[in-house]
Amino acid sequence: MDKLGTLQKVLAYDRLLRFTIDLLTGIKSELRADIEEVRILSESFLKEKDREEIQEFLTRISVEFLKELDFVLDRIYDHYELFNFDITFLSGIPEEVEREIGRLDLINMINEDLKRLSGILEKACCEGEFSEGTKAVLTPFLIYCRLINHAIEFNKKFENF
Repeated sequence: MDKLGTLQKVLAYDRLLRFTIDLLTGIKSELRADIEEVRILSESFLKEKDREEIQEFLTRISVEFLKELDFVLDRIYDHYELFNFDITFLSGIPEEVEREIGRLDLINMINEDLKRLSGILEKACCEGEFSEGTKAVLTPFLIYCRLINHAIEFNKKFENF
């Protein structure tokens, strides 16, 4: 039993969970403002057909993405609390901590949730042929999609930590 290796995993997984929570909380806090901004920009700059596409997009984001984002945030918060409880409860038995970390499979759980969020954004942003103006207006959501995909790749680096 490598106690230092176990400690390193505990600290790494704690940070990954917190960073994921911070990332998703940040996206959620900006989402409503971005929806309104995109609505205003589309009304100001786009043709009627493009405005209708933007409205459909925003409806999908408001319903599907926001609902899934809330679900994922709640799930990750729950896993974070469970992780911290288990670590605290089992802190005197390092081999049990190691087993519990393996059982929780946090990296895969986080990445599965992030992939669902990314999939919703990708489907909404890439479905259909958008005009150049529409693509420009959707930039904030493309950034969120890329940021989430970057987080997935970052987390993968710690799977065998």
